[in-house]
Amino acid sequence: MKERKIVTPTDTFFNGIANKFDNNIYGTTKGRLRHQVLLHYLSGLINSKIPCDVLDAGGGTGMMSLEFAKAGHNVTLCDGSEEVLDIAKQRLVDTTNTRIEKIDILSLNYPQKFDLILCHAVLEWVQEPLVIIDKLFTQLRKDGRLSLSFFNRDAALFNNAIWGNFDYIDAGLKARNQVRLNPHNAQRPNDIIQYINDKYPTYTIEHKAGVRCFHDYLQDRNKQVVEYDKILALEMKYGATEPYMWLGKYFHLIIQKG
Repeated sequence: MKERKIVTPTDTFFNGIANKFDNNIYGTTKGRLRHQVLLHYLSGLINSKIPCDVLDAGGGTGMMSLEFAKAGHNVTLCDGSEEVLDIAKQRLVDTTNTRIEKIDILSLNYPQKFDLILCHAVLEWVQEPLVIIDKLFTQLRKDGRLSLSFFNRDAALFNNAIWGNFDYIDAGLKARNQVRLNPHNAQRPNDIIQYINDKYPTYTIEHKAGVRCFHDYLQDRNKQVVEYDKILALEMKYGATEPYMWLGKYFHLIIQKG
């Protein structure tokens, strides 16, 4: 497929820091836990006996694509960063049911529609997150599902209040010197939910949950490592229940297209 690319001024790709990006996600307890909790919530789709056509949009280094490919699904992984896709190609080298393409989400125009689209940790890196959601729905077949996770602005504010970062809160959660791996456009879960309900009234939000509802708030950070299994069990038990879901550093939705 011919490469197409639209990049808005504040959209973030990870060229130049791809290995750091990968390690930051999967080489830490916070990244490993996020991945395992999402696998928990997606297990019914991963373990479906009917192979699905899956689009991993903004799928980065391919960790989630690998899980679906190993389960026998046909996976298309796209991302706007060539360097993160180089890592993905190594990770998926032994799979025969995947294709990898360098293309950003706003440029997607596949002729087929997908049964499932994954869009994890993308909205907080782009200028127009609602436009991204709209675009993804155009690539989804009727009755297909969108798995959407994003950095939770409400939880970010709460976490910074706990640590006394009041100047940062007063500045609207905007750092004077922006760190490249610090999401710059976190979203409020209720805003995203309301947008979907209002614009797509025939669609169904089948699932909502917080991810890392407890892990990031531990006062003893050492317990994030030594008590990891207990924290993971706690996240899986309470992450989809009130009121804990709203404290998750990431929020997860599964939406079925009506």
